[in-house]
Amino acid sequence: MKKLALSAFACDPTKGSEPGNGWNWAIGLAKKGYEVHCFTRITGKEDIEKTLKSDNLIFHYVTLPLGGENLYFASKAGMYLYYILWQWFAYRKASHLHKKVGFTLAHHVTWGSTQMGSYMYKLGIPFIFGPAGGGQIAPKAFKHYFINDWTSEEKREKITRWMLKYNPACKNMLIKAHAVLVSNPDTERMVQSLGVKNVITTLDAALADSFFPVNPIIKQTTPGRLKLLWVGRFMPRKGILLILDVLDKLKEYPGITLTVVGDGEMKDSFLNKIVEYGLEKTVDWKGRVEYEAVKGFYASHDVFIIASLRDSCPAQLIEAMAYNMPAVTLNLHGQAIIVNDLTGIRCECPDPETAIAGLKEAILTLYNNPELVAQKSKSAYDFAVQQTWDNKIDNIVQNHYPASCLN
Repeated sequence: MKKLALSAFACDPTKGSEPGNGWNWAIGLAKKGYEVHCFTRITGKEDIEKTLKSDNLIFHYVTLPLGGENLYFASKAGMYLYYILWQWFAYRKASHLHKKVGFTLAHHVTWGSTQMGSYMYKLGIPFIFGPAGGGQIAPKAFKHYFINDWTSEEKREKITRWMLKYNPACKNMLIKAHAVLVSNPDTERMVQSLGVKNVITTLDAALADSFFPVNPIIKQTTPGRLKLLWVGRFMPRKGILLILDVLDKLKEYPGITLTVVGDGEMKDSFLNKIVEYGLEKTVDWKGRVEYEAVKGFYASHDVFIIASLRDSCPAQLIEAMAYNMPAVTLNLHGQAIIVNDLTGIRCECPDPETAIAGLKEAILTLYNNPELVAQKSKSAYDFAVQQTWDNKIDNIVQNHYPASCLN
């Protein structure tokens, strides 16, 4: 049995996003027959131990010494410093274990941030990085949607350039990796600019078989009524205020409603804008709900809308498609490669005015054409059923792991 060192900083079977990705990679590679040694944070230990039922999946919980764990909660800068330090300690722990176990391969999966990198390449064995994003840049024309956070967005871009150039866990890692998997074309271009050759674009999001509805139902709408859904965290880059600008332009169509599931730092701005625009009867805010409960919203709504201004590969899109939801989105970053002309409508976004007009027109097109909603609903589901963790892991293992590392 081949032994694999898996770097999954975020790993939790009870959560979505990065923690869910880490968990699904761990159990998926174990199902492929590898003896998986997963290096992760101790925060997920309780849920991992409750769920773990695989003899060939071993978890190694890495903590920072001397109170270093507190760095994660100190500030955004502290969180990133914590992550870099954690990566080093995870590598050191893996290095000591490698002398006893003899790993065949190392693979980094979370966080999916290219510029933050990984030290696991230093184990001296074949190393796979990703899928990961990090090359996306928010369009400056949309900076007012970030309110007071645009300065941080600009700093992030500068830090990204610095990390690409000077972070030994990034540049050296990318050059020495057997394969670098990236989740969108923006990140592919960023990595290739460093002279890295073996770069492959593949979605980083996928779904467990258990996520899909038992009886998928094609969306059936009627003219004069359309139930939109938005799911996510209220972060500036997620573009929730842009969505409200679109809904403001649709107030003369009372049959178009929006349900919003999520919470976060933009909450006050979001709620204030609803009042300012008089959208109290149009927008229904549900707040934060449990991961499993989101399925009910996917099932009970017609069309998913997302307009992220910087996003690697939003998993909510594939989740919504699993419940037959066509999508309306921007032709930007990861969302632009998940959604195509069969599964939804992508809108150009050179500036806010064009984006708002395009999103409005897309919504009205679906509002007035129930048969188009049904067509795109079926195509959305057909796409989603291909995006399972089993399919993703099998594809990456078979096509991008070295032949010597295949079981």
